[in-house]
This record gives sequence, structure tokens and C-alpha cells, in this order.
Amino acid sequence: MPAHNDPSLSRTDWSLLGHLHSGDQARESDALDRLIRRYWPAVYAFIRRTGRDVHASADLTQAFVADVLIGRRLMHEADRNRGRFRSFLMQSLRNFLHEQHRHATRAKRAPSTQAIVALEEQRVPGDASAEGSPEEAFDAAWCRELIMRVLRTVSDACKRDGLEDHWAVFDARVVQPMLTGAVPPDNAILAARLDLPSAVHASNLLVTVKRRFAQALRKEISRTVRNPADVDDELRELLGFLGRRK
Repeated sequence: MPAHNDPSLSRTDWSLLGHLHSGDQARESDALDRLIRRYWPAVYAFIRRTGRDVHASADLTQAFVADVLIGRRLMHEADRNRGRFRSFLMQSLRNFLHEQHRHATRAKRAPSTQAIVALEEQRVPGDASAEGSPEEAFDAAWCRELIMRVLRTVSDACKRDGLEDHWAVFDARVVQPMLTGAVPPDNAILAARLDLPSAVHASNLLVTVKRRFAQALRKEISRTVRNPADVDDELRELLGFLGRRK
């Protein structure tokens, strides 16, 4: 997407909401699209974990986006002073599902004949029906999406700065084991594979990218909280959610 490299659209969560008030229709539309794509997995995971099947969960996710985020202009009305964006979105989703349950109960005697809108298959994440609460599913999906976003940011920065070997070591030692369960190769093996001077050199490259990743992760999380002092707590919580769902 062209807007992906637009610095003015790189801010997230509470900060990105400001673009919805810019008065620029194209920018507002793009910002809303980015928010929807970013939080679709977490919303879907929450709904799926409530016991609904894949199709019902996908339909309700789409309805939440269309009726609440867009239809009610919830994103426009969001108040950063409410605190964490993650909590704000989750509570909005709880309220939506409660309303849906009430409406479904009343509508049992008069089923709707409205056609179901087709969904893009790639926008529905993997199975989220495993054990655990809807809140845990939401938080785990939120955390996974956030970490993938940070990984893309760090990868792009390494390529831009000519640190391809740095990223290759980090990818082999950290990223692939995290994403696929692959066994991380020894630094000596990586040094030979990448034609590096030594295993120690490979280790130093790894440390450099780890620091970049940690800084990028904190920066991303800081955009989801009102008080900078909450960053450490949010970081611990999100990594805890991710670890429990591995």
C-alpha cells in the first residue's frame, strides 16, 4: 500500500485517530482502513473464543467494523484520556456483542433475510477456538499483530541502513524460532553461512538488532497508552499474553 511509507500515517492507535479529524477525506479513509486491518485479528479472536463458529465470528467481526467502528464513528469519538486503547476497543466489543445477543433473542421469531456479505479470506486469522477466555484470545492476537508490525519496521530499517547481515542473524536466531518453532542455529554456523569473521561477530550483530527491536517495540506500545509510565506494564502484560498462548 502506498500509504505504508507515509511518515504522517506511521503513528498508531490513539495517535492515528487524529488523522480521522484531519478534514482530508483521502487521509481519513486511509487511516480508518489501517486501523481496521490492524485490529481485525484481535476482534475476530475475541468473538471466536466466545464459542461462535468460524463463519458467525467472521460475520460479527465485519458487523462490528461496519456498525460500530464506522457506522457509529466510534473511532472518531474515542477519547485518549480513557487510557489504554486496547482496553477501550475490547470494552466496545463487549458492548457490541451484548447488544447483538439481545437483538438475536428478540429476532428469533422473525429471522432476517439479509444476505451475508462475503469476506476476504486472508483477513480471517487462524483458528482462535482453543482453550482460554475471549479476553485472552483478544490480547494474544493483539500482541502477535503488534510484534509482527514491529518486526516489519525493524526489517525495513535494517535494509535501509545496509544491515542485511544484522537482520539475517536476528531472523535466524529470533524471528524464525518465534514464528515457526525452528531451532536457532549457533552463531558459529551463522558466521560460516553469512561469511562473517567469527561467531563473536555474529553475536554482536544479534545484540545490535535486539536493541533496535526493543526500542521499536517500546515506541509502538507507547502509542497505545495515555501515560508514558504505563509502557512497562503494558509491555509485560502483552508479552505475558503471547507467552501463554504459544
